[in-house]
Amino acid sequence: MRFFISLFLGTLFIIYSSSICCAQQYSSKQIAAYVRQVPADVEKNIAPLVKYLTKPFDNDYDKAKSIAFWIASHIYYDSFLYNGAENKDTYLRKSYQEQTPAKLLRSRVGICVDYAALFQAMCRKAGITARTVDGYAYPSHLAFSAAVRRNYAHTWNYFYYNGKKIYVDTTFMAGGSLSSDDYPNSAKRRRALYRFKKQNKEKEQTASIYGYYFDFSYKDELTQKKRIHKER
Repeated sequence: MRFFISLFLGTLFIIYSSSICCAQQYSSKQIAAYVRQVPADVEKNIAPLVKYLTKPFDNDYDKAKSIAFWIASHIYYDSFLYNGAENKDTYLRKSYQEQTPAKLLRSRVGICVDYAALFQAMCRKAGITARTVDGYAYPSHLAFSAAVRRNYAHTWNYFYYNGKKIYVDTTFMAGGSLSSDDYPNSAKRRRALYRFKKQNKEKEQTASIYGYYFDFSYKDELTQKKRIHKER
């Protein structure tokens, strides 16, 4: 009898230990190091890229973080596209055309809606329920107004993990940007993007990651960063 009790308790311990192992969350440093080693040949299409990024991880939280970290370190923000006064509704240039996730993988340059669409598409490919959020992101010292709506329109994401919404802003996480000062007109911009594309193929473009905006809360952001994410 004692043998069977011992065997039963031993089995429970093994099951419990396995569940703890599988629920382990990797550190941000470990995940950041992993995404920087992604082979160039799997970065051309979403399916192989997502498969590689999520392969070592056993839970959706770490998988989503790996995806977000890759986007933040490999997609550069194109401030040229959001720096024109020609559109009366927003500072987004009229010439801007929203990119598909597949196109963004090739260009590696975009703005917030491009970042958010790519994160959602990659999460869905990984079996993670993710959504985009439209709204505004602005300094907390500003009162919400028509000027804020014009200047600070923004898009970000959330995904579900253990029944909870996890908010992610890959645009704010991104450490790389291409400033409009680098190409103040369209001709210079085209030349700059050509150089960037060539450098990207040679694996020279890998930016830093600002991890705060993975799994952030609106309340903490207000107190810690003096910024506001406001949903529409």
